[in-house]
Amino acid sequence: MFVPGHATLLNLHGVSVDYKTEDELSSYIKENHEVFDRFTFDYLFKRLLADGYDNEQAKDVILFNCALSLLVMQERLDNKYYLKMKATDGVAPDLLAMLHEELMKVPNRWN
Repeated sequence: MFVPGHATLLNLHGVSVDYKTEDELSSYIKENHEVFDRFTFDYLFKRLLADGYDNEQAKDVILFNCALSLLVMQERLDNKYYLKMKATDGVAPDLLAMLHEELMKVPNRWN
């Protein structure tokens, strides 16, 4: 796992950012280093926001420390959805729609 040092790293926009060392890295990042679905990305991203990172820093921490699927890259990063996210947000509307669609496929056994 690659973890950048303190204040010596430039983010994608050329701005120096203070990141935590591997020892300081939160356990939730270490435990979820494979981010292959949007639920996991949203969980990690919101936890980082709640820990005081801004949206760009949270994105960079995930990029530096996690393996991401193409779906997550497209749906959360490439289309800049991460910029709209807040720590207090509920489940994302696209994920709610997906859950609803899947639940509609389950036969209703109470009829």
